[in-house]
Amino acid sequence: MGCPHCHHSQVFRRKLGRCRRCILQLILLSTLSWCAWFYYYLPTPTQVESITLLFAASAFSLLLLAHGVAALARKRSPRPSPSR
Repeated sequence: MGCPHCHHSQVFRRKLGRCRRCILQLILLSTLSWCAWFYYYLPTPTQVESITLLFAASAFSLLLLAHGVAALARKRSPRPSPSR
């Protein structure tokens, strides 16, 4: 990833909800994978390809949801005052 938050932060919790590029990529991947599943595999949900795409779409959506929850929690939490 080219994001400075993703490169320099080692804690997974600190990465969630900060990287706009990651969130935009997840929006795109989630939308494309769900659209592909509905278009190609909705009539045959028991095929291996359908199940695989369903797992991928679910993973993208859950990670996007985690980013959204973390961003909202970070936005609602009070910021510490700068110490001198």
